[in-house]
Amino acid sequence: MGQKLRNRHGGLVAVIALAALAMAGCSSPANGGAASPSPSASSSSASPSATASATATPSGSASATVNAMVPGFPTQLIPIMPGATPLQTSYDASTNPQSASLVASTTATSDQILDFYSKAFTGQGFTAVAKTKVGSTDSQDFVRSGGKETVNVAVVVVNGRTTFTVGASVASGTIK
Repeated sequence: MGQKLRNRHGGLVAVIALAALAMAGCSSPANGGAASPSPSASSSSASPSATASATATPSGSASATVNAMVPGFPTQLIPIMPGATPLQTSYDASTNPQSASLVASTTATSDQILDFYSKAFTGQGFTAVAKTKVGSTDSQDFVRSGGKETVNVAVVVVNGRTTFTVGASVASGTIK
């Protein structure tokens, strides 16, 4: 039973790790450009025994959940792409800048995902930075407020499944 559970959730562990990497790309000039700790990395368990409805609330308004949208998730800032299934979400409104992340899977291509989020973020006043590719991961950053607010979208295909992570670090009061 334990080995089956580990194999079943092994992909989820990789997805959560991808979320942590994407959020690490969202840096805050207030702390010298160092990446802020990701709520997905610190409050979500990478344990294979995590349940589908597990929600962690490590501090007053920081929370994360698996296989669902965390209550209060800022969908106006980070909309979920039509046809995508959330695998993990997190939101921390207790810090400035505030942070939110979404890990989801879809049948859409990397280009379709990056195009969808490019329209969503440029429509909110972010400026798109050139797309990059590191190994098999496609990535695009978005900035606004002179680089004080950042968003990163990372897309990877593993075992024929497209998974993407969107991580945002934005000023308090700008998340709706």
